[in-house]
Amino acid sequence: MQEGEAFAGRMDELLLGLERELRARYALRLERERGPQGLAESRLVDLVPVLLDALSRALREAQVPPAPRVLQDLRVRQAERWRARQDSDTGLLTREYALFHDCLLELLDEAGVEVSVRELRILGTVLAEAAVDAVSQPSWLQSIIDHAPPVIFAKDAQGRFVLVNRSFEEAMGIPRSAILGRTDCELLPASVAERNRENDARVRETHAPLMADEQVPGVKGLRTWFAMKFPLPGARGEGPIVCGISTDITDIRRTNAARDFLLEAGRVLSGSLDLEATLRSLVGLVVTHLSDYCTVDLLDGDGQLVRLEAAAKEPSRRELIRRLLPFAPRVEGDTPMARALARAESIAEPQVTPAWLDAVSSNAAHRALLEELQPRSSAVVPLVSRGRALGLIHLVWTQPHEPSEMEALVELARGAADRAAVAIENARLYREAREAVRVREDVVAIVSHDLRNPLNAILLTAAALLRRSGLSEDGVKGIDRIRDATQRATRMIRDLLDFTQARVSESIPIRPRPMDLHALIRQVVDEVLLMHPHRHVHLDLRGDGHLDADEDRLAQVVTNLVGNAFQHSEPGSRVRVVLREDEGGMCLEVHNQGAPIPASLLSTLFEPYRRGPEARRGRGSIGLGLYISRLIVLGHGGSIDVSSAEDGTRFTVWLPRQPAH
Repeated sequence: MQEGEAFAGRMDELLLGLERELRARYALRLERERGPQGLAESRLVDLVPVLLDALSRALREAQVPPAPRVLQDLRVRQAERWRARQDSDTGLLTREYALFHDCLLELLDEAGVEVSVRELRILGTVLAEAAVDAVSQPSWLQSIIDHAPPVIFAKDAQGRFVLVNRSFEEAMGIPRSAILGRTDCELLPASVAERNRENDARVRETHAPLMADEQVPGVKGLRTWFAMKFPLPGARGEGPIVCGISTDITDIRRTNAARDFLLEAGRVLSGSLDLEATLRSLVGLVVTHLSDYCTVDLLDGDGQLVRLEAAAKEPSRRELIRRLLPFAPRVEGDTPMARALARAESIAEPQVTPAWLDAVSSNAAHRALLEELQPRSSAVVPLVSRGRALGLIHLVWTQPHEPSEMEALVELARGAADRAAVAIENARLYREAREAVRVREDVVAIVSHDLRNPLNAILLTAAALLRRSGLSEDGVKGIDRIRDATQRATRMIRDLLDFTQARVSESIPIRPRPMDLHALIRQVVDEVLLMHPHRHVHLDLRGDGHLDADEDRLAQVVTNLVGNAFQHSEPGSRVRVVLREDEGGMCLEVHNQGAPIPASLLSTLFEPYRRGPEARRGRGSIGLGLYISRLIVLGHGGSIDVSSAEDGTRFTVWLPRQPAH
């Protein structure tokens, strides 16, 4: 036997006899270090026999490091003792193991025992393993739980809290000592406690995890928590322990709700260009998502506010809120409405006072009505577009709000107000534009109608003069020019009248009757050639030309297309007019040999007031002929297209035998 092994055996026997002296020495050091309460607070004093037994076994086997089975037995026996002590402080516990080690070495030194390096390594390894295992027990777990950001808790079978972390204490504003051993019913409002109890019961009954949103009041007011609850086996058959991990999702939910609200506000408020419809949509959004009551006031031309809309969330209160319409706020004085309008800033009143009611009331009847509405919180939000105040939104709640809550609500109201201001401005501009168009069209219609009589008189006079004998050649030419100019003016007036009617009704009336399109085309071409005696038209009329159509309107189409072909081609070039049967109807083609039309202009040819370069030289029309021709063709249920290439431009009109009804 080697010297170290023989001495180890004597050390083993010595350690087993040191228990009483070691306890006394350890208690003395604890009292010296921590005071009289040191021994009572010690977590290690009950482990002395366990530690000495493990040290004796390790020294007897003399292995470095000690055998795994020795360390495993130590961990098991420590766990049995630590299971009942779950409130240990990690730092203090580590210090106790170091203190135990010092006391043991002191006793060995006083006994004159020479300890070898191997033995010191064995002693240090065993005690280090014991300390690591101890701080890895529930005391260490509690430290981890306390530093975890989510709220963590556990409840026993009776619903009493048996574990909470620091985040739980901070959220509730209650110390742990006032929470442990109590139930939800003792800590929370009845409705909240009952909801939580129902969720806990489901976990116990199903033995399965549960995820749910729970509304719990705390230091920051009512908050929404996303709770994940799961069961753990309970002791002595008392039923499962319910453990929970809860995350505060209030701000996330508010952010998502705000985003959804503003998206809906943008969609709803941009859905109409009618001012009244826009204001109805605005108050409907506000009372649905933000407040209990809402009114909207807009500035009129005199700079005074006019109350145009009012709404209430509760149907039973809607008639009452409508009685506020005559009481528009004053823009003068130091009232909340006047300040909000003048500064273009929102003004919130979390707690409505009698002084506030006095400030916003126009008279005694108005104040009495406001009192009947029972306002408790209020906010005034200006409607501002392009730096200009348009009016106000007034939001009212029947419950008081904390300033932080009001801030969030007013921020949402500002977002809705910004979108509403743009919609209101667009609606006003649209109304003004429509009014301007109506006035313009009325003027065009009146002037055009009144001009036809003098133009007819000029045409009749020119015709009468041409029938007289003895006119010189220059006189005949002059009268011809008067007649031609008058006919052009007459066609322009006809186009203006048709255009005005089309803008009002978005169509031109069609009165179909049986007719021969062949005969109509010949007649119209002859009339156009009278105006252009030096031009030539090649006619190619095939098939059966009979159909039901408005003869006068189709004459306009042929006149416009042939006149357009003359206008956009060289004087010596030929124009082709082809009529043929096609797909149950008639297909009319008018082709000229002019320069090709740029592709960028083809898609706009049938829009009003589109004119070619000839118009700038004084040869063109006012740009309504093709627009009106298209409306006439569409009115018959047909179609009109244009194509242009190096060989010229071709307009193609398809007409059904029977017009659409």
